[in-house]
Amino acid sequence: MLAHHFGLWARTSASRGFPLLQVLDRWDSNLYSRIVTDGYTWPLWAFLPLYPGTVWLLRQGPGGTLPPQLVGCLLSTLCLVAFVAWNTRWSRQGRLTGTLTPGTGWGWFLLLYGPASFTLHSHHTEGLFLLLSFGALAFASRGSLLPTALLVALCVWTRNQGVFVAITAALLLARHGSSWRERCVRFAALGALALLAFGGLLAFEWARAGDPFMFMKAQREWNHVDSVWGAIRGLWLGNPWHQGFNGWLLLRHVFGLLWLAAALALLRRDRALGLYALLSLAVMLPQGDLGNAFRFGAVLFPLMFLAGDWLATRPVWLRWTVALLVVWLNHKVTHAYAIGRWAY
Repeated sequence: MLAHHFGLWARTSASRGFPLLQVLDRWDSNLYSRIVTDGYTWPLWAFLPLYPGTVWLLRQGPGGTLPPQLVGCLLSTLCLVAFVAWNTRWSRQGRLTGTLTPGTGWGWFLLLYGPASFTLHSHHTEGLFLLLSFGALAFASRGSLLPTALLVALCVWTRNQGVFVAITAALLLARHGSSWRERCVRFAALGALALLAFGGLLAFEWARAGDPFMFMKAQREWNHVDSVWGAIRGLWLGNPWHQGFNGWLLLRHVFGLLWLAAALALLRRDRALGLYALLSLAVMLPQGDLGNAFRFGAVLFPLMFLAGDWLATRPVWLRWTVALLVVWLNHKVTHAYAIGRWAY
Protein backbone atom coordinates (compact mmCIF):
# COMPACT_ATOMS: atom_id res chain seq x y z
CA MET A 1 0.00 0.00 0.00
CA LEU A 2 2.80 2.44 0.86
CA ALA A 3 4.67 1.61 -2.37
CA HIS A 4 1.44 1.99 -4.36
CA HIS A 5 0.51 5.36 -2.88
CA PHE A 6 3.91 7.04 -2.83
CA GLY A 7 4.65 5.63 -6.29
CA LEU A 8 1.36 7.04 -7.58
CA TRP A 9 2.09 10.45 -6.06
CA ALA A 10 5.62 10.51 -7.51
CA ARG A 11 4.31 9.56 -10.95
CA THR A 12 1.51 12.14 -10.74
CA SER A 13 4.01 14.80 -9.68
CA ALA A 14 6.28 14.02 -12.63
CA SER A 15 3.49 13.82 -15.22
CA ARG A 16 1.59 16.90 -14.03
CA GLY A 17 4.67 19.04 -13.52
CA PHE A 18 4.25 20.09 -9.91
CA PRO A 19 6.59 19.34 -6.98
CA LEU A 20 6.07 16.20 -4.91
CA LEU A 21 6.06 18.35 -1.77
CA GLN A 22 3.00 20.11 -3.18
CA VAL A 23 1.28 16.74 -3.64
CA LEU A 24 1.85 16.02 0.06
CA ASP A 25 0.40 19.39 1.11
CA ARG A 26 -3.18 19.35 -0.19
CA TRP A 27 -6.38 20.29 1.65
CA ASP A 28 -6.10 19.79 5.42
CA SER A 29 -2.41 18.90 5.12
CA ASN A 30 -1.75 22.47 4.07
CA LEU A 31 -3.71 23.76 7.05
CA TYR A 32 -1.69 21.58 9.43
CA SER A 33 1.47 22.95 7.80
CA ARG A 34 0.30 26.50 8.45
CA ILE A 35 -0.29 25.69 12.12
CA VAL A 36 3.18 24.14 12.40
CA THR A 37 4.99 27.06 10.75
CA ASP A 38 2.87 30.07 11.76
CA GLY A 39 0.85 28.96 14.78
CA TYR A 40 -2.89 29.01 15.28
CA THR A 41 -5.00 31.67 13.60
CA TRP A 42 -8.71 31.79 12.77
CA PRO A 43 -10.21 29.40 11.61
CA LEU A 44 -7.34 26.94 12.13
CA TRP A 45 -8.48 26.53 15.73
CA ALA A 46 -10.86 23.92 14.33
CA PHE A 47 -7.94 21.44 14.40
CA LEU A 48 -6.99 19.96 17.76
CA PRO A 49 -3.39 20.51 18.88
CA LEU A 50 -1.70 17.14 19.50
CA TYR A 51 -0.88 16.23 15.89
CA PRO A 52 0.40 19.62 14.66
CA GLY A 53 2.17 20.09 18.00
CA THR A 54 3.96 16.77 17.58
CA VAL A 55 4.99 17.65 14.03
CA TRP A 56 6.26 21.02 15.25
CA LEU A 57 8.29 19.35 17.99
CA LEU A 58 9.82 16.75 15.66
CA ARG A 59 10.61 19.46 13.12
CA GLN A 60 12.70 21.34 15.68
CA GLY A 61 15.22 18.48 15.81
CA PRO A 62 16.73 19.14 12.34
CA GLY A 63 16.65 22.88 13.00
CA GLY A 64 13.11 23.61 11.93
CA THR A 65 13.97 23.60 8.24
CA LEU A 66 12.29 20.44 6.95
CA PRO A 67 8.93 20.91 5.19
CA PRO A 68 6.12 20.18 7.69
CA GLN A 69 4.35 17.84 5.28
CA LEU A 70 7.49 15.72 5.02
CA VAL A 71 7.79 15.45 8.80
CA GLY A 72 4.06 14.71 9.02
CA CYS A 73 4.31 11.91 6.46
CA LEU A 74 7.21 10.37 8.37
CA LEU A 75 5.34 10.60 11.69
CA SER A 76 2.12 9.12 10.28
CA THR A 77 3.91 6.31 8.45
CA LEU A 78 5.81 5.35 11.60
CA CYS A 79 2.53 5.38 13.56
CA LEU A 80 0.89 3.13 10.97
CA VAL A 81 3.80 0.67 11.02
CA ALA A 82 3.79 0.74 14.84
CA PHE A 83 0.05 -0.01 14.87
CA VAL A 84 0.49 -3.01 12.55
CA ALA A 85 3.47 -4.31 14.57
CA TRP A 86 1.75 -3.82 17.95
CA ASN A 87 -1.51 -5.38 16.81
CA THR A 88 0.25 -8.35 15.22
CA ARG A 89 2.50 -8.98 18.22
CA TRP A 90 -0.30 -8.87 20.79
CA SER A 91 -2.50 -11.01 18.57
CA ARG A 92 0.17 -13.73 18.32
CA GLN A 93 0.65 -13.58 22.08
CA GLY A 94 -3.07 -14.08 22.65
CA ARG A 95 -3.46 -10.66 24.30
CA LEU A 96 -6.12 -9.45 21.86
CA THR A 97 -9.57 -10.93 21.44
CA GLY A 98 -12.65 -10.26 19.37
CA THR A 99 -12.51 -7.68 16.61
CA LEU A 100 -9.52 -5.69 17.88
CA THR A 101 -7.40 -7.87 15.59
CA PRO A 102 -8.32 -9.54 12.29
CA GLY A 103 -8.72 -13.26 11.97
CA THR A 104 -7.67 -13.28 8.31
CA GLY A 105 -5.48 -11.38 5.88
CA TRP A 106 -8.64 -9.95 4.34
CA GLY A 107 -9.20 -7.93 7.49
CA TRP A 108 -5.81 -6.26 7.05
CA PHE A 109 -6.52 -5.78 3.36
CA LEU A 110 -9.76 -3.83 3.92
CA LEU A 111 -8.13 -1.61 6.53
CA LEU A 112 -5.07 -0.81 4.41
CA TYR A 113 -7.13 -0.36 1.25
CA GLY A 114 -10.08 1.52 2.66
CA PRO A 115 -11.04 4.39 0.32
CA ALA A 116 -8.99 7.09 2.10
CA SER A 117 -6.24 4.94 3.60
CA PHE A 118 -3.70 7.43 2.21
CA THR A 119 -4.52 9.57 5.27
CA LEU A 120 -2.99 6.88 7.50
CA HIS A 121 0.52 7.63 6.23
CA SER A 122 0.32 11.22 5.00
CA HIS A 123 0.29 14.63 6.70
CA HIS A 124 -2.98 13.99 8.57
CA THR A 125 -4.08 13.04 12.08
CA GLU A 126 -5.28 9.56 11.10
CA GLY A 127 -2.02 7.61 11.55
CA LEU A 128 -1.44 9.02 15.04
CA PHE A 129 -5.09 8.58 16.03
CA LEU A 130 -5.15 5.00 14.73
CA LEU A 131 -2.19 4.09 16.96
CA LEU A 132 -3.52 5.92 20.04
CA SER A 133 -7.09 4.66 19.72
CA PHE A 134 -5.94 1.07 19.25
CA GLY A 135 -3.74 1.32 22.31
CA ALA A 136 -6.56 2.79 24.40
CA LEU A 137 -9.07 0.12 23.37
CA ALA A 138 -6.52 -2.71 23.66
CA PHE A 139 -5.47 -1.75 27.20
CA ALA A 140 -9.11 -1.17 28.18
CA SER A 141 -10.05 -4.64 26.96
CA ARG A 142 -7.37 -6.01 29.31
CA GLY A 143 -8.62 -3.95 32.27
CA SER A 144 -5.57 -1.64 32.57
CA LEU A 145 -6.83 1.72 33.82
CA LEU A 146 -3.76 3.99 33.80
CA PRO A 147 -2.38 3.25 30.30
CA THR A 148 -5.95 3.39 28.97
CA ALA A 149 -6.48 6.79 30.59
CA LEU A 150 -3.23 8.18 29.20
CA LEU A 151 -4.00 7.05 25.65
CA VAL A 152 -7.61 8.23 25.89
CA ALA A 153 -6.34 11.67 26.96
CA LEU A 154 -4.08 11.81 23.92
CA CYS A 155 -6.98 10.75 21.66
CA VAL A 156 -9.12 13.57 23.06
CA TRP A 157 -6.34 16.03 22.13
CA THR A 158 -6.06 14.61 18.59
CA ARG A 159 -9.54 14.35 17.05
CA ASN A 160 -13.18 14.93 17.97
CA GLN A 161 -13.63 11.15 17.73
CA GLY A 162 -11.39 10.90 20.79
CA VAL A 163 -14.50 11.45 22.92
CA PHE A 164 -16.02 8.32 21.35
CA VAL A 165 -12.83 6.39 22.12
CA ALA A 166 -13.16 7.50 25.75
CA ILE A 167 -16.75 6.23 25.96
CA THR A 168 -15.85 2.93 24.29
CA ALA A 169 -12.77 2.40 26.44
CA ALA A 170 -14.79 3.08 29.61
CA LEU A 171 -17.34 0.44 28.55
CA LEU A 172 -14.58 -2.08 27.80
CA LEU A 173 -12.86 -1.34 31.09
CA ALA A 174 -16.10 -1.72 33.07
CA ARG A 175 -16.45 -5.31 31.88
CA HIS A 176 -13.62 -6.30 34.19
CA GLY A 177 -15.60 -5.44 37.29
CA SER A 178 -16.87 -8.41 39.26
CA SER A 179 -20.01 -6.57 40.37
CA TRP A 180 -22.19 -3.74 39.14
CA ARG A 181 -20.66 -1.45 41.74
CA GLU A 182 -17.11 -2.21 40.60
CA ARG A 183 -18.12 -1.79 36.95
CA CYS A 184 -19.61 1.62 37.67
CA VAL A 185 -16.48 2.63 39.59
CA ARG A 186 -14.24 1.61 36.68
CA PHE A 187 -16.45 3.42 34.16
CA ALA A 188 -16.59 6.55 36.31
CA ALA A 189 -12.85 6.52 37.00
CA LEU A 190 -11.94 6.52 33.32
CA GLY A 191 -14.70 9.02 32.60
CA ALA A 192 -13.29 11.39 35.22
CA LEU A 193 -9.78 11.11 33.79
CA ALA A 194 -11.12 11.69 30.26
CA LEU A 195 -13.01 14.77 31.48
CA LEU A 196 -9.78 15.98 33.08
CA ALA A 197 -8.03 15.63 29.72
CA PHE A 198 -10.87 17.49 27.99
CA GLY A 199 -10.61 20.19 30.65
CA GLY A 200 -6.92 20.48 29.85
CA LEU A 201 -7.81 20.97 26.19
CA LEU A 202 -10.25 23.74 27.14
CA ALA A 203 -7.56 25.37 29.28
CA PHE A 204 -5.14 25.27 26.33
CA GLU A 205 -7.72 26.91 24.06
CA TRP A 206 -8.48 29.55 26.68
CA ALA A 207 -4.80 30.35 27.26
CA ARG A 208 -3.91 30.51 23.56
CA ALA A 209 -7.11 31.87 22.00
CA GLY A 210 -8.95 33.55 24.88
CA ASP A 211 -11.93 31.22 24.50
CA PRO A 212 -12.09 27.64 25.86
CA PHE A 213 -14.47 26.62 23.08
CA MET A 214 -12.61 28.24 20.21
CA PHE A 215 -12.19 24.91 18.39
CA MET A 216 -15.97 24.34 18.43
CA LYS A 217 -16.66 27.84 17.14
CA ALA A 218 -14.09 27.42 14.38
CA GLN A 219 -15.61 24.10 13.32
CA ARG A 220 -18.86 25.95 12.59
CA GLU A 221 -17.08 27.36 9.55
CA TRP A 222 -17.50 23.92 7.95
CA ASN A 223 -20.71 22.91 6.20
CA HIS A 224 -23.42 22.26 8.74
CA VAL A 225 -27.19 22.17 8.98
CA ASP A 226 -29.32 24.09 11.45
CA SER A 227 -31.97 21.45 12.17
CA VAL A 228 -32.43 17.75 12.80
CA TRP A 229 -34.45 17.55 9.60
CA GLY A 230 -31.56 19.00 7.64
CA ALA A 231 -29.26 16.32 9.04
CA ILE A 232 -31.70 13.56 8.07
CA ARG A 233 -32.40 15.08 4.66
CA GLY A 234 -28.69 14.96 3.89
CA LEU A 235 -28.86 11.17 3.82
CA TRP A 236 -30.60 11.32 0.43
CA LEU A 237 -28.73 14.46 -0.70
CA GLY A 238 -31.76 16.66 -0.23
CA ASN A 239 -30.13 19.80 1.17
CA PRO A 240 -30.04 23.05 -0.86
CA TRP A 241 -26.36 22.71 -1.85
CA HIS A 242 -26.94 19.29 -3.42
CA GLN A 243 -27.54 20.49 -6.95
CA GLY A 244 -27.23 18.01 -9.83
CA PHE A 245 -25.73 14.54 -9.83
CA ASN A 246 -22.49 13.98 -7.93
CA GLY A 247 -21.24 10.44 -8.39
CA TRP A 248 -18.38 10.76 -5.90
CA LEU A 249 -20.67 12.04 -3.15
CA LEU A 250 -23.03 9.19 -3.94
CA LEU A 251 -20.15 6.73 -3.54
CA ARG A 252 -19.48 8.16 -0.10
CA HIS A 253 -23.09 7.55 0.85
CA VAL A 254 -22.88 3.98 -0.45
CA PHE A 255 -19.77 3.57 1.71
CA GLY A 256 -21.76 5.00 4.63
CA LEU A 257 -24.53 2.45 4.04
CA LEU A 258 -22.01 -0.41 4.08
CA TRP A 259 -20.47 1.15 7.19
CA LEU A 260 -23.89 1.10 8.89
CA ALA A 261 -24.46 -2.55 8.00
CA ALA A 262 -21.02 -3.53 9.29
CA ALA A 263 -21.49 -1.45 12.45
CA LEU A 264 -24.76 -3.24 13.24
CA ALA A 265 -23.00 -6.58 12.73
CA LEU A 266 -20.18 -5.37 15.01
CA LEU A 267 -22.77 -4.28 17.58
CA ARG A 268 -23.98 -7.88 17.82
CA ARG A 269 -20.41 -9.08 18.36
CA ASP A 270 -19.29 -6.34 20.74
CA ARG A 271 -21.67 -3.62 21.93
CA ALA A 272 -18.95 -1.17 22.94
CA LEU A 273 -17.06 -1.33 19.63
CA GLY A 274 -20.32 -1.33 17.66
CA LEU A 275 -21.36 1.84 19.49
CA TYR A 276 -18.00 3.41 18.61
CA ALA A 277 -18.59 2.68 14.91
CA LEU A 278 -22.16 4.01 15.00
CA LEU A 279 -21.20 7.23 16.82
CA SER A 280 -18.39 7.84 14.32
CA LEU A 281 -20.94 7.56 11.52
CA ALA A 282 -23.64 9.64 13.22
CA VAL A 283 -21.27 12.53 13.99
CA MET A 284 -21.16 13.37 10.26
CA LEU A 285 -24.91 13.92 9.98
CA PRO A 286 -24.86 17.56 11.21
CA GLN A 287 -22.68 18.35 8.18
CA GLY A 288 -25.68 17.66 5.97
CA ASP A 289 -24.18 14.73 4.03
CA LEU A 290 -21.46 12.08 4.25
CA GLY A 291 -18.90 14.04 2.28
CA ASN A 292 -16.13 13.08 4.75
CA ALA A 293 -17.09 9.41 5.06
CA PHE A 294 -13.95 8.04 3.42
CA ARG A 295 -11.70 9.84 5.91
CA PHE A 296 -13.84 9.29 9.01
CA GLY A 297 -13.95 5.57 8.31
CA ALA A 298 -10.20 5.20 7.77
CA VAL A 299 -9.42 4.85 11.50
CA LEU A 300 -12.21 2.39 12.37
CA PHE A 301 -10.01 -0.69 12.44
CA PRO A 302 -12.54 -2.95 14.28
CA LEU A 303 -15.09 -2.27 11.54
CA MET A 304 -12.65 -2.97 8.71
CA PHE A 305 -11.32 -6.09 10.41
CA LEU A 306 -14.83 -7.50 10.86
CA ALA A 307 -15.83 -6.70 7.27
CA GLY A 308 -12.63 -8.24 5.91
CA ASP A 309 -13.05 -11.42 7.93
CA TRP A 310 -16.63 -11.70 6.67
CA LEU A 311 -15.42 -11.23 3.11
CA ALA A 312 -12.93 -14.06 3.61
CA THR A 313 -15.88 -16.46 4.00
CA ARG A 314 -17.51 -15.46 0.70
CA PRO A 315 -17.07 -17.29 -2.63
CA VAL A 316 -13.77 -16.71 -4.41
CA TRP A 317 -15.32 -14.83 -7.33
CA LEU A 318 -17.06 -12.39 -4.95
CA ARG A 319 -13.95 -11.83 -2.81
CA TRP A 320 -11.75 -10.92 -5.75
CA THR A 321 -14.42 -8.82 -7.45
CA VAL A 322 -14.76 -6.79 -4.26
CA ALA A 323 -10.96 -6.64 -3.93
CA LEU A 324 -10.57 -5.18 -7.43
CA LEU A 325 -13.30 -2.61 -6.79
CA VAL A 326 -11.72 -1.65 -3.46
CA VAL A 327 -8.27 -1.20 -5.00
CA TRP A 328 -9.75 0.82 -7.88
CA LEU A 329 -11.61 3.16 -5.50
CA ASN A 330 -8.56 3.53 -3.26
CA HIS A 331 -6.40 4.34 -6.27
CA LYS A 332 -8.84 6.97 -7.57
CA VAL A 333 -9.20 8.64 -4.16
CA THR A 334 -5.43 8.68 -3.59
CA HIS A 335 -4.93 10.20 -7.05
CA ALA A 336 -7.66 12.77 -6.40
CA TYR A 337 -5.79 13.95 -3.32
CA ALA A 338 -2.60 14.33 -5.36
CA ILE A 339 -4.22 16.60 -7.93
CA GLY A 340 -6.15 18.67 -5.40
CA ARG A 341 -9.64 17.22 -5.78
CA TRP A 342 -11.80 16.46 -2.73
CA ALA A 343 -10.58 13.09 -1.44
CA TYR A 344 -12.03 12.80 2.07
